[in-house]
Amino acid sequence: MRIAFKKIGFSKKDVEVTKDTLTLRGKLEKKKELVDFLGVLQGKQEVECSRCGENFFVTIDEEIFLKFSDGIYEGFDEEADVIEFYDGSIDLDEVINAESESIKLDYHICKKCIQQTEGEENGST
Repeated sequence: MRIAFKKIGFSKKDVEVTKDTLTLRGKLEKKKELVDFLGVLQGKQEVECSRCGENFFVTIDEEIFLKFSDGIYEGFDEEADVIEFYDGSIDLDEVINAESESIKLDYHICKKCIQQTEGEENGST
């Protein structure tokens, strides 16, 4: 889903995009030269266990706060990540893909490996 920067006004615009089992839902609002996005990422994401390599699903329910720039952003913002777009529009498909990849790259341990670790800590194998 692409939304042109010039079509985003100072009143909040509801948006929603789904990729596989993840949904990104929130509001876009123009603030000076940036567009704020406040929303949630919800659903399930397939990840790989960092110990055994098995794939499993994790439940995702995260608040997301991002800022979008139409071109290079020269400023600095402590509150949120600023994502730069260079074609005059915000690509929410690209945003949800980036969030999905970020989750996959995190460190995940499956239930089986957690139980094995707990068993080792309690003296059983």
